[in-house]
Formats: sequence, structure tokens, C-alpha cells
Amino acid sequence: MPTHLTRMTLKEQAYHALREMIISHRFSAGRWINVEKLSKELGVSRTPVWQALKDLEREGLVNHLPNRGIRMAEMTPRMAMELYEVREGMESLAASLAVTQARESCLERLKDCLSRQRAVVEAGDLTGYSSSDFVFHSIIYDACGNKLLRELLDNIKYRSRPLVCDISPILRDLYQDHLDLVEAFEDDDSERAGQVMQRHNKRMREWLCACYSQDLRKPVPRTGGRDAGRGTPAAI
Repeated sequence: MPTHLTRMTLKEQAYHALREMIISHRFSAGRWINVEKLSKELGVSRTPVWQALKDLEREGLVNHLPNRGIRMAEMTPRMAMELYEVREGMESLAASLAVTQARESCLERLKDCLSRQRAVVEAGDLTGYSSSDFVFHSIIYDACGNKLLRELLDNIKYRSRPLVCDISPILRDLYQDHLDLVEAFEDDDSERAGQVMQRHNKRMREWLCACYSQDLRKPVPRTGGRDAGRGTPAAI
């Protein structure tokens, strides 16, 4: 029996639009979201926008404060550490698989991404680096050839939110990891690609631990709140 295709509902369209806004860093961490303004921008009533925000709240991307409104959720240091603990092994596997599966077009996309990333690194543009890093890792996810792994990594990626953390001191090291990863692709060395990706994630975990050692030793709070740390917001 043939499968009938259905159009997305207004709520689904609003959900995808809002999710893309979050991914592209349209909203900073902790920022209040103006539902009325978003409704006008998307050309829909407030109802589908509110429904979409409810779905995003269940995913942990926004917080609904009764009688106050909706605001972007913030990633705590503990959440970031947990994310990197999971991501390290999965991304290492994805990089190894991608080397064996990748086509020439994938390598060209990675090189093109790095050429643009070099400019933002030299400028010390952390927001630009975060966006470029997001694209770089997405290319590898798409090239891994394992649908389930890609979906799991995409889910982790979508759960990432800006964390107040100045990564300037390790920015060039992170960029060098990307260069080394592309070199492993060029050499068709899947084992080295996995090792480089593991090192890349470990570098971020160690930096987060150094920046937030006191916060990470604190008991897990029952309710969320704004991070006390200061620095430059960087999406991780």
C-alpha cells in the first residue's frame, strides 16, 4: 500500500525554523525570546510558535519561566563535560569511518571550511570559529556512512549551547587539530583520524576542567541558573 506524503504543520515548520536559529547562534545564552516578534517574522500566529518552543523546552534548548516568558537555556560546565565525554568516543569513530567512506568532494569541503576558519582564528573571532567548527564537524558526520551514528552525533550537536568560556588560549591548537585531521584524510589513515579527533575533544575537556574546576566540584544543583564564570561566549 503506498505511503501518503503529508505537509509539515505550522508547528513543525516553526520548530525547524527556530531550531535553525538556535544552531546559527541567533540567540545568545540566557536571552529572552520575543514570541510576538518571532511570530511576525515567521508569518504565523503565536500558537504554533509556542507549541514549537514547548518541544524545544523538552529538548533542553529553552526554559519556560511561568509569568515571565521563554529564554535560551545555558550550558553549565558540568553539562559541557558530560557532552565531551560522550562526544569524544563517537566523533573518533565517525572520523575513522569517514576516512574509509569519504569522497573527494568531502575532502574539498573540509579544506574549504579550513581556509575560511584560518581567517577567523587569525582574527581571534570566537563566534566565527564556533560557526565554522560546527560546519567542519558536520561534514565529517555526513561522511561517516553510518546513519545511526550520524543521528546520535547530530542530536548531541543540537543540544550544544553557548558556554561562557574563553578558548582564545587554545584556539590555534584546536585549529591545528583540524589541519591534522584533514591530513589524515589525505593520507587515507583512518586510525590517525580517530586519534586526532579524540585528542581534539580531550583538549576541550581539559580546558573546561582548568577553567571551571571549582564549578565541577560543586554538587549538581536542583535548578538551573546562569553560570558565574566570565569570559567570551563560545558555542561548544
